[in-house]
Amino acid sequence: MPAFFDPDLIPETDSSFILESRLDDALRRLIPRAYISKGDFNFPSEAELRDLVWNHMDQNHRPSIHRTYGDAIRIHVGRHSSFSLTRFGRWPVLIPIFDGYFKPNGFYQVMVLFGLLAVMNVIECKPDLHRTRMSIRWTIASHRWLRFLHGPLHRRLFRLNDVQNREDDPIRDRRVALRAMGYRFKTDDPDFVNSNVIENNTIYPAVAAPESIALDDLPDGQATGVSIASRAFILRRYARTVDVWPGVCPHEGAELKPEHLRMRTVKCPWHGLEYAPRRLAEGQGGLTICGARLELRNGRIEIGRVKTDVLA
Repeated sequence: MPAFFDPDLIPETDSSFILESRLDDALRRLIPRAYISKGDFNFPSEAELRDLVWNHMDQNHRPSIHRTYGDAIRIHVGRHSSFSLTRFGRWPVLIPIFDGYFKPNGFYQVMVLFGLLAVMNVIECKPDLHRTRMSIRWTIASHRWLRFLHGPLHRRLFRLNDVQNREDDPIRDRRVALRAMGYRFKTDDPDFVNSNVIENNTIYPAVAAPESIALDDLPDGQATGVSIASRAFILRRYARTVDVWPGVCPHEGAELKPEHLRMRTVKCPWHGLEYAPRRLAEGQGGLTICGARLELRNGRIEIGRVKTDVLA
């Protein structure tokens, strides 16, 4: 039985994947009297290649950002591969999906629909004339009796890729904007593990110089977004105390605004993470949040450096 694998990949990734040039041969061997058709989609982006790669590997954002996805069960996550069962929208339909990082900036994504149609996607993140480009090529394989389904499925895949890339583009652009302000991320070298473990991956820039905000400039009892010292906070004053939330999500850098508050927690629009407030008061010491030290002194909120590299 021919394997069709590329042995040159093994030293680099500790794994190997089927050669793209051998996919059709393998599918024809697997499906007697197979009918195979092709489609493709390209999307230009201003993001860096590493953000396109991270965005695809970050599977936890999909139920929050994409209406086409319902819930999912992650069966396996390794550095170079992932396997999940995904519910399609609100339908009681489960789709097995395999993702494999089979070459630098390149993925296989394999789906099987009702056990009758196999969809083999090759997803590549490439440099482009503008900046970068998401290139997607897919192969649909089935018994030839089902070839009437290929046309509607091709149209569905094209629309799906267009919608999802448009929905993902603000996430990628946000990372570009944050990097221009000195931010970094633990997922700057992404893999399926660090892109899906929920932890504080945002590395905030150091505070260049102390800055401050007058307490009386904040409306009493109203949440206010404040940008200062290359970072952002949500502040709500109660007389002479202040509740503080991050304005840049500690997880992956999403913008958090007063409109994301639900009672006393702020909910991240990317991954649904929730953050409770930290209380700031005079005479009770300060707090470390968003890589900065906040203290309330003489009616002013002072924002300064932290002594150690703290992610909070």
